[in-house]
Amino acid sequence: MVLNQRQITSVKIAFESILRSDYISLDQIDQLNNLERYYVDFYNNISNLLQQQDNYINGRRGTGKTSLLMRGYLECIKTLIPSKFGHSEYFYNEKVLPVFIDLSKCRDIFYKENNEDSIEMNFILQIIEALKKQLEIIFNPIELRELKKDSTAFQELDYIENILLNALKVEQQSNNTNMLNDINQLSLEISEKLNVQNFLDKINNIRIKAGIHKIYVFIDEFSDLSDEEQSNFSILFQKFLGSKVNMFFKIGVITDRYNFGPKIRIGRDIYPISLDLNDFVERYGGTVVAVRKMQEFVEMILNKRLEIFCSEVRYIDIFKISKENLCQRLARQSLGVPRTLGLILQHAWNQAQNGIESDNKIGLSEINYGIRTVRKMYYKQFEGSIKKNLIPSFYLNMWKELVNRALNEKEKNNERPSSHFMIDPLRKEYLNIFCENFLVHLLEEDRASKYGGNYYLYVLDYGVCLENNIKYAEEKDEFTAVRFIYDSVLLNYDPYFLTGNQKSYKCSTCGCIYEENEVAKFKVKRCFEDDTVLEEIQARVQPTTKGNYTELEIKILGLISALDKGEAMTASEIADTVGCSRQKVSAWATRVLERNGKVSIINIKGKNYYYSLDEKEDVICE
Repeated sequence: MVLNQRQITSVKIAFESILRSDYISLDQIDQLNNLERYYVDFYNNISNLLQQQDNYINGRRGTGKTSLLMRGYLECIKTLIPSKFGHSEYFYNEKVLPVFIDLSKCRDIFYKENNEDSIEMNFILQIIEALKKQLEIIFNPIELRELKKDSTAFQELDYIENILLNALKVEQQSNNTNMLNDINQLSLEISEKLNVQNFLDKINNIRIKAGIHKIYVFIDEFSDLSDEEQSNFSILFQKFLGSKVNMFFKIGVITDRYNFGPKIRIGRDIYPISLDLNDFVERYGGTVVAVRKMQEFVEMILNKRLEIFCSEVRYIDIFKISKENLCQRLARQSLGVPRTLGLILQHAWNQAQNGIESDNKIGLSEINYGIRTVRKMYYKQFEGSIKKNLIPSFYLNMWKELVNRALNEKEKNNERPSSHFMIDPLRKEYLNIFCENFLVHLLEEDRASKYGGNYYLYVLDYGVCLENNIKYAEEKDEFTAVRFIYDSVLLNYDPYFLTGNQKSYKCSTCGCIYEENEVAKFKVKRCFEDDTVLEEIQARVQPTTKGNYTELEIKILGLISALDKGEAMTASEIADTVGCSRQKVSAWATRVLERNGKVSIINIKGKNYYYSLDEKEDVICE
């Protein structure tokens, strides 16, 4: 059938909903209910998240960390008012009090008197404020507003206690004496310094009186903090861990962009939940099977969104490409990053509606257009970051050499795949920037080569492969040969990544790196694999980059810096590509970047468009 405008719009909304969950407001519970309806828990992550332990959710930007945290938050709400929100399938006969904090929206807690005590107090105040607001939304306690006291921290906690006791209809008659004692005690505490211990004592007292079993604190955007802020927060966070008051923290972090400091032990104090594809490869028995499973994941996401947002529209009304072919291409390109999937479909749908063909459906050419468009946007983030010296310039040369190596392999046999490659685990850090910008993807951390030894297995972005006519490998025999060990490409960059005072050595033949303690007992240091005499690596200072920017800020400024005036983008378009809220882009770009002379802004029909400051003033097409 031919879709009407309302149906066309509903399809557009369905695809855009895959981009990110930042648009979901905790003020609107119905949006959380919608998220529950279309959320695909492919890896059983909700159950893992809601375990009685402290966790960090680790994944590249766009893998669904915020969505998972929000799903966990909703399950806790259900335990408080099952009659209104339904019963939770994850908690049996328990009440769980949730708190949701977005650190990107409260970074000022680190700026008010920059010392440990002030940060501690400011964060506790943030928990209290978030809890108060969220309880008012959950219970909508109009009749309880008269319970509100003055705004000191301890009195705010009393207000929170009154909301819970009244809304949960907890019998208080037997506690009158205790309550009076509490109030008398609080009057003494109000003049004291607010710290973690007296906060935990009070919140635990509230928990017990209200009949609440556990408190879950969901913290999003930890990686939006600078290195110094992460360090300061981790010192504070350690004081909450193991507090014995049934309060558990769930923190969202970006892969390779977090540091909990030396005192918080991963696997003992806090446990990981990974959303990156490479952490599921072993579960599925290898890369090939895991990538094929991705096709199921993509199909489930697609089906759910269409079912919720445009149930009357059939698949064949939107697509003229087979579902198998569609999901195969989308799975290769997204590789476990739903935001990439949403971006491709969004651009493909826009292209179909703007196309010259009368059916206005998504076919192979539209999907390829979406893939190419997304690849270009990701590359612009990388390119602009180098242009503004936010990423060391040698990364551009390294990228070109990696692609050229793949092209050389392709030229040897045009029918032979050359999309995948392996590197020594010691060189993983070299490729983190490329993975972060979706130029390459880490698939497996323990891939055995036919040559011998275990390596990290990577794949070039599918869009890069399409652009360069590189055949994509489908079977493990197509990427485990010795020719796909690319350490020789990275040899010249070893000096940039040396750390510490210990010497390192490399084999000029196979590219293996050895730490000094591995070969110290040998007078003549030789490679264990091919007996080549090893060369000492002379450390080289990494080029200095500008600014102390977070990963998100680098992406925003990098993308804008790669745009000329004719390519200028709105805050919403930048947010969709980068993976953050529109408010974050507009606030930072307008109040900081433009004011400091780093970007240009032009206003068209009431909207701000952002582009590189360095470009000539061309006329933008309206």
